[in-house]
Formats: sequence, structure tokens, C-alpha cells
Amino acid sequence: MRRDFILPEEDVECLNAMGLNWESIDINGAKWVFFRGFKIRAGYNVELADAAVRLPPLYPDDQIDMAYFFPALSKKSGSGIGALAAVSLENKQYQQWSRHRTSANPWRPGVDNICTHMIQVDSWLEREVLKG
Repeated sequence: MRRDFILPEEDVECLNAMGLNWESIDINGAKWVFFRGFKIRAGYNVELADAAVRLPPLYPDDQIDMAYFFPALSKKSGSGIGALAAVSLENKQYQQWSRHRTSANPWRPGVDNICTHMIQVDSWLEREVLKG
């Protein structure tokens, strides 16, 4: 697994405790964390995908935003998923999920981290598939 940059110790510990296979990869100066074989909830076209998040320059004080998946996710129900875009990463077309925190669920520096963000990502997947 690649480790182009060092994550905070708290992140390493929680990612390992969550059993996630992760890599920290620098892409043209941007810090990305890729999760290989990320478990996708039932109701989608795949059971496992690569997931990625981009860390902002001021992370962990600044929030992580969105999530990216390869291969692209679709719902088995056939209904569409809104707010998607294609983004080229690792010479592949990842699917960007444009999802953001709200004032009701803000980023909490010193509390939130990459692991709480991945819990949020799983929540996005759950809410989307429950729409039918």
C-alpha cells in the first residue's frame, strides 16, 4: 500500500481499527486517501469499489468534502443518483458524489477526522439507496 504522505496518528489508528485497506497518494500536490475494496451497501451494482477522498490543505482543521468511487455506482432499482460527476484519478474515471456537510452537521475540528467522514460517506450511500 502506498504511503506518499503521513496521516495523523489518530487517522491511522481508526482506519486500521475499521479494517479499511487504505493508501495515501499525492496526485499533483493534492493529498488523496484511497480505500481499496471499500464495502458498498446492498442495493448497488457492486459489493466492493475503490473509494477516495481528497484532503484539504488545512486538514484536519478543514473539512473533508465529497467522495469518489470506482467503478461508478448505480442503484439496482434503476433510479438515478443525483449530483454526480466524472473525475479522472489514477487513469480511471471515478464517480464524484457531490455531498457536503450542512450547518446542522458541520465539521468539528478536533472531533471529526477521516474516519468520521467515512462514516458519513456510508450514511450517504444508505440514504441514497433508501430513496428507491
